[in-house]
Amino acid sequence: MYFDQKNNFGFGILKISFTILLMGIWIIAAPSSVRSHGAGGSKHDLEKLEPKPKGMIEYKGDQPVSPGSEYEEPVPTRKEPHEMTHSDHMQHGQAHDSGKAFFTRGAHDLMSPSPSLTQGQALLARGQNIFQHMCSFCHGKDGNGGGSATDYLYPWPRDFRKGIFKFRSTPTGTLPRDEDLYRTIVRGVPGTSMPAWEAALSQQDTWALVNLIKSFSTRFREEPPGKPITINPLASSPDLIKRGKQLFNKHKCVNCHGESLKGDGKVANSLMDAWKHAVFVHDITNPNYLKSGHQPNDLYQTITTGLDGTPMESYAMLPEKDRWALVHFIRSRFNKEYKEAKYETDLFSYLKESELTTDPNSPVWEGVRSTDLHLRPLSARRGAVETINFASVNNGEDIAIRLRWEDPTRNGFVENRGDVYQDGVAVQIALGGVTLHTHGHNEPFFGMGNRGKPVNIWHWKAGLEKTLEALEDNEYSTGGVDMDALVYGGVMSSPMVRLQSNQENSVDELNAEGFGTITPQLPELQNVQGKGEWEDGIWTVVFIRSLKNTGNWDARLQNRKEPALVALAVWDGDKEDRNGRKVVSVWQRLNLLSKK
Repeated sequence: MYFDQKNNFGFGILKISFTILLMGIWIIAAPSSVRSHGAGGSKHDLEKLEPKPKGMIEYKGDQPVSPGSEYEEPVPTRKEPHEMTHSDHMQHGQAHDSGKAFFTRGAHDLMSPSPSLTQGQALLARGQNIFQHMCSFCHGKDGNGGGSATDYLYPWPRDFRKGIFKFRSTPTGTLPRDEDLYRTIVRGVPGTSMPAWEAALSQQDTWALVNLIKSFSTRFREEPPGKPITINPLASSPDLIKRGKQLFNKHKCVNCHGESLKGDGKVANSLMDAWKHAVFVHDITNPNYLKSGHQPNDLYQTITTGLDGTPMESYAMLPEKDRWALVHFIRSRFNKEYKEAKYETDLFSYLKESELTTDPNSPVWEGVRSTDLHLRPLSARRGAVETINFASVNNGEDIAIRLRWEDPTRNGFVENRGDVYQDGVAVQIALGGVTLHTHGHNEPFFGMGNRGKPVNIWHWKAGLEKTLEALEDNEYSTGGVDMDALVYGGVMSSPMVRLQSNQENSVDELNAEGFGTITPQLPELQNVQGKGEWEDGIWTVVFIRSLKNTGNWDARLQNRKEPALVALAVWDGDKEDRNGRKVVSVWQRLNLLSKK
């Protein structure tokens, strides 16, 4: 969730038709609107990609090339119905097949291409449609890296116009292959705000987006892509790891990555990229932060090709064995497991015919299926919260959402301290009967919505319960006067704190319609309760709300046939998180299950 006047937010949809689930003694059915992608819609086997569509921007060799020349192909001839053969009808039907058409989730076509458009023009229009809805908020409408979200992001999004790309299978200084751009789109960039769009796009839509990105730089018309490097895997050994450590020091890798490999080298805080933007050196002992992947082949590729546009240069001049030695030395220093988690997926609120409370230890949660979701930092940091666990139940009248995440330090309100930041979590729900990645793009931007597409936000802050309890005690013992606030000026005496809290529980209910539009709901309309508990380095927070709406700005949860779009955000007080500085998820699809 993204709050305050500087915030952002986060993602997904599937097709399941009716699925009968048995939970406890209740039989529950998933609504027919819960769907998976069409055939192959979200499957991206990088070894077996569908052929690229016709009309892609390509290097033409010695032929004279000018912008737009790729569209100079003959305009497709449209046949009248009585002229179409059986084969023509079959091809026409395939255009609307669930695996390829715009009608499935993950497909962002412009319906059937207009007879007046060439294949190149139609493909570019298709890519533009996807880019404007999913990418322009960060990368800018013309791919300049200066979208409306940029002020909240570090490092800044990539400027595509120079044709300089970090993640390539090609030698340094050369253009990436189309497959390299494809891989970055579907895998995302760990440790940054760039999500993995694998679940959101079909293969053909991803190719259209690759083509659009290529259109921002003339290099793709004027230069061929580089030839992919050859990777011949070499198994690890103690001697190779020892050699890798020597090379890591010899070639001054420690200057940036540090002796610890945690990004604390002596020059780490002074590095700049090709656009004169500050560079963040990640902790490479954590496989979850390795931008190009944590597998041996991924690391070998990064060491061999470098990350163009950054201080990370290519080490292709080293013998292959030495590069493998560096790979295995780095992997030998991994101190965490790689965490598998979901991006855009289906979540479920299971039916439980019992009373719901905000108690995180309530027995109602026993046996309830939960899902781990990926989180992305809007502002790069070390030790970021990487995943959050989501679970939900409802009893037909109320809904409860339980969130759990790891946080080694508990940070709550501290009286009379303005330099202390507290932990927090928020649930963002799209207003209206919106769906995800379907024709018309009626879902809001996952970063706090956008104009005309508002979101409802439930925001919990750590320690507010204790502050409210103290406030009640003070008022009771002093005849309704908070003597501490009167004499010393306490936290709750601040007009801003009173504005931010509904004074009845630790959750504020807000609405937003884009950056800078966050607005608290009126006190009488606040209808979300919440409670958090920190134990052994884990936060557990439970939100409860009536399924019925209190006002027009509440997310509609009762009698929904389509999933509700839900995204999450976490603030880590120890990292000085506040407002737009946080880690976030993308949209998920929350399906409210009821008795059959």
